[in-house]
Amino acid sequence: MSSQGPTCQAVNLSDGQPCTSVATTWENLFCRFHGKQCHGLYIGYKRRNAKLDALSNNPPSYLRDATVPLANETFQDVHDEKILREIHDHLYQEYVLLGKVIDARKLHHKHFYPVQMDYGHQAYLDTLSSRRHVVLRALEKLETRTAQVLYEKEKWYKWIREVQQDEEATREKESKKVKLEAAMFKRHWKKMQVRLRAQREKEEKQRQDAYLEAAYQERISMDIESEDDEMWDPIEDVVDDERSRYVDLIKHFLWMEVLADVDENKESVPNSAVSSHLTTDVENLGISDDKQPKKSKKKSKSKAAKTSSSKSKPQDATDQRTGQDRIMEMMDDEGQMPSDKLPEPDKSNIETEAEMRKRLKEGVEKNYDNVQGPILVGSLENPHGSHLRTAPLADEEIDSLAKDIKEIKLLLFCRLLLSHASLLPAAIRSSSIEEFLNDSDIAESDLRDLCLEVEQPSLQDIRDACADLIRGDEPEVETDDEDEFEDESIKDVLMQDFRYGHLQDTDWFVDRILAHREPPVDGEEERPTESEEAPGENAKKQRQQTKMKIQVCGKSIWNYSSENSMSRDGWLQFSVIAKDCNLEHAVQLCRNWDEFSQLNHLTGWQYFPASNWVSWNSDRFTRQLHELGFFPYFRDFEAQRFSRRFQVGGRNKGRRQHSIVESRNIIVGYMRRNDSVTRRFLQYCTMRSCELLLLVRDGKTGKVITAPSKEHLWTIRHKEGLGRASKNEWSTVLEVGPAYFDMVDILRQWHLGFEDYYEVWLWDFVPCNDSTLLYNIIATELRRAWRITKPIDMYKHNESFLRGLTRDRETMRVRSIRPGEQVESLWDDVNDPTNIFLTTDLANKKVVQTSGDGNANTLPHAFYNEADIAEDLVLFADELTSPNRKVPFKEVTNAVTRMETTPATVLNIIAGSFPRDNPRSDDDERKIETLWSLPQIWEDTIAMINHRHISSERKRLLRRVGLLSESSNVIPGGINSFRAAESKLKEADKTMVMERDRANSFIEAFHDADLEPGAPEKYAKTREILSGILGSQQVGESTDWVWFIVDILDWLGVRTDYDTYTHDTQAPWPHPFITQDIVKAYTSMAMFFPNLEQCKPVRNFFQSEEGAKYKDSLLFKPGERAQTLPDCRKKTSFRYRPKEFWNEWEGFLEKTIKEDKFYADIYPMDWSVAIRPIIAKLYLAGVIAPANLQNTSVVVPGFATANTEPHRPDKLDLFFDFKDRDGAIQWPSSIPGFVSPDKFPVFLPLARDFAAKHSDGNPRFAVLRLWSAPHFYPAMIGHWNRRGTAFLDPTARAWEWKFIPKDMPFSEWSMYNTLRTRFELLKDQLAVGDRVIHRSDVVFVMATDEVELLKYVTAVTFAIQTKPWHREFDLWKSFINVDLEFLEGLNPFWLD
Repeated sequence: MSSQGPTCQAVNLSDGQPCTSVATTWENLFCRFHGKQCHGLYIGYKRRNAKLDALSNNPPSYLRDATVPLANETFQDVHDEKILREIHDHLYQEYVLLGKVIDARKLHHKHFYPVQMDYGHQAYLDTLSSRRHVVLRALEKLETRTAQVLYEKEKWYKWIREVQQDEEATREKESKKVKLEAAMFKRHWKKMQVRLRAQREKEEKQRQDAYLEAAYQERISMDIESEDDEMWDPIEDVVDDERSRYVDLIKHFLWMEVLADVDENKESVPNSAVSSHLTTDVENLGISDDKQPKKSKKKSKSKAAKTSSSKSKPQDATDQRTGQDRIMEMMDDEGQMPSDKLPEPDKSNIETEAEMRKRLKEGVEKNYDNVQGPILVGSLENPHGSHLRTAPLADEEIDSLAKDIKEIKLLLFCRLLLSHASLLPAAIRSSSIEEFLNDSDIAESDLRDLCLEVEQPSLQDIRDACADLIRGDEPEVETDDEDEFEDESIKDVLMQDFRYGHLQDTDWFVDRILAHREPPVDGEEERPTESEEAPGENAKKQRQQTKMKIQVCGKSIWNYSSENSMSRDGWLQFSVIAKDCNLEHAVQLCRNWDEFSQLNHLTGWQYFPASNWVSWNSDRFTRQLHELGFFPYFRDFEAQRFSRRFQVGGRNKGRRQHSIVESRNIIVGYMRRNDSVTRRFLQYCTMRSCELLLLVRDGKTGKVITAPSKEHLWTIRHKEGLGRASKNEWSTVLEVGPAYFDMVDILRQWHLGFEDYYEVWLWDFVPCNDSTLLYNIIATELRRAWRITKPIDMYKHNESFLRGLTRDRETMRVRSIRPGEQVESLWDDVNDPTNIFLTTDLANKKVVQTSGDGNANTLPHAFYNEADIAEDLVLFADELTSPNRKVPFKEVTNAVTRMETTPATVLNIIAGSFPRDNPRSDDDERKIETLWSLPQIWEDTIAMINHRHISSERKRLLRRVGLLSESSNVIPGGINSFRAAESKLKEADKTMVMERDRANSFIEAFHDADLEPGAPEKYAKTREILSGILGSQQVGESTDWVWFIVDILDWLGVRTDYDTYTHDTQAPWPHPFITQDIVKAYTSMAMFFPNLEQCKPVRNFFQSEEGAKYKDSLLFKPGERAQTLPDCRKKTSFRYRPKEFWNEWEGFLEKTIKEDKFYADIYPMDWSVAIRPIIAKLYLAGVIAPANLQNTSVVVPGFATANTEPHRPDKLDLFFDFKDRDGAIQWPSSIPGFVSPDKFPVFLPLARDFAAKHSDGNPRFAVLRLWSAPHFYPAMIGHWNRRGTAFLDPTARAWEWKFIPKDMPFSEWSMYNTLRTRFELLKDQLAVGDRVIHRSDVVFVMATDEVELLKYVTAVTFAIQTKPWHREFDLWKSFINVDLEFLEGLNPFWLD
């Protein structure tokens, strides 16, 4: 070659390869052919430049007179279609010329001067490119304006503009589009070989020397301006080829015209060259050579080698970190947040129809790369023969799929056209896609952009196209599945923030507070503003108002994406088209939970021929959780691996040192929102706080519904240092909270595309536990929530779903049953009597084999049983009356939990300042009931006294008890206005307010937990009577009863004007509520003294219309009441019950030891059925609560058991064994002042002696029994002491008492001591031991006549019922104002 002369430096236009011919022209730069080609190209772009200049100098009048640059022109002031067309013709011609000029100059430089740098040439090209971009954007705006002028009256125009504006807002930059274009051609270069081969043949034909020589001579002799110059200008061929290859690719993508593959063996060299050429384009496009940083070849090679090495080697330890280990690493690397987001699938590998048919016919290998856990092969869902490859499809099913997919591709193309303003007019006037692609008015750049979108449509676009095929030309029927608007009061908002404000986004609280700050307009119903509506709600309303469609390329396209659930056929089509995506991608496209759930079940039964979808739930653990409605997206089961305990030293071994790390397993997942199954599961989990902890976030509102206390939010903690580890404090390393939420959100790989879910966070209570225990608890509670009574019930909730599917016996392919087809369904397969079900007990490490219908008798507590039914009747009583499954999960709230959040008085005052909740808030003097309000009966009588003359002696009496001040002669009334109460609250002792509100809450809880039949109704009637008396208006002239009360206060030495509050828990006063308490005590007792003048107001009430209905109540007939004993268990505590009472229970415990069984696994079912509903009622009332104590007898001292008593031989009741065999609690060996029950006073002998001593009078007696429930006393247990009364129930759940259980050791003495302590303060006044005697919770009062008895019982009642205000006498079990004969006729039960 060198002997022949220099080689041509040009590069062939056809294949991009250097020319190998001898250079003979242009100073030996080019061969003859390329010399002519170069000259023709040069002359051509010079001529086009001249045309471009001439065009720019003669613009339309509108552009010539425009005052704004073309880049900012919107053409909004043009209303004439003719002018718009004129401007369009000019701009379009300019756009085409600019494109040809740019392409020609690039072509000229690239192919004829590839090794020379011309910076001026590049700068000029950049200027032209910028100008072309401005013209293109101006054309788009002009098309938009033209469409507005032409189609403004069309209904669809508005939503088309919205689509286009969205596209414009997210449009890629031009430089990036160029790179994407090059990458696209690189991916599809094989398909383009036919076109490249045709180009080479054309070029070879022109290479013929004779033809070239003749043409060259002729060319030289002709004028340079001759029209024949264009025959040597290759730019036209290049432009035509550029446009055609876009069209060809679009048709190829849409299966309209498949590009033929070339033989790789025959075309290996050219293919390699083209591939190299395209690779170079990808690397160099978008940045000129002079702007590229210079890098040595050595460095580049090293980097490439490093990259290659990194791909071949396994990931290092840092990259393999997962779960909480990864979170801690992220927290340590501040500012460097690695993202584990799910990568987008490769959508560029577009199949031809033949390739798709082959894949579906033969099946593909399943991808198990992301499966974590054991895979069960041979089950109904994953039978033998189908676990390695996807099952092949039948020919008719493949034909149907191919036909549908072709149509889906066309619909997808039409929907993509809507976002292109410059293409829409052509698309509207075209009757088919073929006609549209042949439209010469469509710019090459628009085809390029469209080609890029068609090659790689988003998964959302594919899903919408699949849905478009299904819905056809008929509009969707909107289904209103939205929940009713949850109107939260300001009290709810404040309590929510008090409880969980530290776990929630602050925006939640601020938004709701601002909403309550604005009062509703009078006469108008308050509605949420647009900003307050749920995301997508406004769009849904607009869609409901206007549903329309537009004809695009002959296809009807609706103005909204389908919001309905896509059918299984639609998802099948989606899985075939988007074959490389994972199910994690697909679930994010689901519109609601039903669609998501169906997609999950279909995947589990291998309905989809997609190899990547099997990893979604192939491992058995995840599969079972999915079947039961729990979908985990984050988990860390490495607690045992991460935890460590290191301690050294001790006595004579050097100084002690320790380093301890404790970790908890955690799992986070989705569950269906407002669903009865979800509600049951979450409720069960909250009751099992001894084993797992629960936090629930509402996906729609962002509200935290329930969460453990702050001290239990940690998941990793450590302590280290010198000395004993027990004396060192734990340091929290990681805890569940906002920061944890954010980290998990970064690490998670998928989200749901809707908000109808709960985020459920579950983690171990006990650290360092085996993860299988946590999984076992979750699975067991889920089965209970679904009410699965036997193994086959696992499939029952999917019965309708399984009845619509069948499995081919030969191919094992699961498909839909066609209408009218008679085949066995999957439901028939499930119910095959030969099926064997294996139930695994992970806790006890055993497997139980049963038939489908057979109950797992050896694992009765692993399935829903009779005891679960009995408990659910209490926990979910509303399910008995309403079949509605759409019920939200709400934390169990009762009077006690509300009190523990914030005092009710404080809450009411704060809520009162919000106009939305109190429309008349401007009326500061409106009357309300407050802590400082006085009974109406007192207010009215005091008003009468104030209007009368008060003697000096009585004034001194009133001043002694604090009802009159030294400077006033008027007895003050109560505080009944909002503004006064608000002011009083600011000055009041906060502990006093808390204790007062706490007492009201306790009383409510006590009576909710009173399980004695009829007792709550009796108490309610008593409250009605007392409220009626206290609220009655006094119109008479009798005031004796007030002076009677004043005398009692003076006798007791108590004042009513205390302005201080004692924090001594034993002291009954001082406090500012003396008047309310003494009036209430008087009213309670006066009902039983109807003949006394001092009780006239009470007697008047019973003679009134309101009180007459209570006059004949059994409450006032003590003889009849005494005939019926309470239908409840006795109050005897654990220690004082006869030994034989516990024989059966002791035998059961011995059996557990002998058989080496955990007690909960063999707990007698009849016991469990009897006592679990009782425990549930106590829990709902708030007197017991789930305990954060490990459920072992080493930690928890008590057990719940069932037994009968002699007076109720047929009724099992709840009792507690506090024997504490494993020493969980050390009870004191001796108690100061302890008195055993057998040493308590006996009333009847004392009454006889007193009656004999006062035989000349009319001795009267009263037996006052302190109110108590069958299972507990109204005495609170401090939270620091609650572990002593904790107990395990039949399912090994740990509970703690908030009040003293009657089975607690020494409970009788506890109540005896409580009364004794109070009476000691009034020992002299009440003549304790003489007139007032008590045993346990019963007080016996003796007096010489009725007046004296009324005085004593009023004083005793006042002393007991005042501070702390939660103790009261049970009037239905008390006998007041009776004689000795009555006492002697009483059953001994009433005097015990």
